[in-house]
Amino acid sequence: MRLGFKADSLLERVADFLNLAPRPVVQAFFGMMAARTLMAGVRLGVYTALTEGPATSEALAERLKLSPEGTRALLEALISCEVVTRKRGRYSLDERAQRWLDPRSSQYMGAFLEFNYAQWDWWSQLENVVRTGKSVDIHDFAPEDPRWKDYIHAMHQLARLAAPEVAGAISLPRGARHVLDLGGAHGWFSAELCQRNKGLKATVLDLEGSARVGREIIAAAGLTHVVTHREGNILTSELGGPYDAVLVFQVLHHLSPAQNVALLRRVRAALAPKGTLAVLEYLREDTEAPPSTAALIGLHYFLTSKAAAYSSAEVEGFMEDAGFRITKTQTVRHLPLQTLILARPE
Repeated sequence: MRLGFKADSLLERVADFLNLAPRPVVQAFFGMMAARTLMAGVRLGVYTALTEGPATSEALAERLKLSPEGTRALLEALISCEVVTRKRGRYSLDERAQRWLDPRSSQYMGAFLEFNYAQWDWWSQLENVVRTGKSVDIHDFAPEDPRWKDYIHAMHQLARLAAPEVAGAISLPRGARHVLDLGGAHGWFSAELCQRNKGLKATVLDLEGSARVGREIIAAAGLTHVVTHREGNILTSELGGPYDAVLVFQVLHHLSPAQNVALLRRVRAALAPKGTLAVLEYLREDTEAPPSTAALIGLHYFLTSKAAAYSSAEVEGFMEDAGFRITKTQTVRHLPLQTLILARPE
């Protein structure tokens, strides 16, 4: 994506190298515009309309009931974002973008872009969160709040990318019958694991608003015979057991260190003696190197949960304190910055 982040001309590159151009201004201004432009393409139906074939801006404006001038300006901006192309006055969805923006694609990410409207609102509160230390509680919505649907469908679309890879890396004991998925929402990782292991069934334990949407996703996929949802708080609800595996995916970053250790101790008590704990997390780098993109994710977790993106050493410490021995660590290729950690009770 060009959008000013990457200097196009020799003069611009020299100015950037000599620090003559205000990079923070470029990052903030163009980053904001790029994000909102890509989001608008979903909400206004532009990507869906372009899957029907190339069209002029006037034709798209009439079809989508948009202003002709605004539609043309948006399409030109989407070209800058490298998701739309123009040839002889007709606009098309870029070939590489079709995988992510064509609703017919199994890897469609439109729900995540739509969810960015909620995230945009959360980030508008960043300064106050940093000032007061009081986060935006994104799990405190009423069960019927429509943000649950946006949230869980967005997470489902991300999970679809990595679920085959993650499930294939988790080895279960012979004859495994039951897996517990803590905070698993959509249940898609569990569904993939069950389909790979004959006779395996899963229970997803999550908050009511999340569980409602998760049930719909699993039902639409025809998988209610292997994945069921139970409403509850993973920090306080009885876990039951014994389970052949417990999944704790993208949960630790919402909790404090003490909460993580307490949760993992309860997981250990719920596991069968040869059961598997599987943790999937964004991990912060342990080194003193300059922060990477993961640092922005860490700020996001502080904003939305008053927690953090933990380092691998910190997560390993939580697991060891809870009585687990790590058996395998694997980066996930299909989702950036995520790591799968497998462990067994000591």
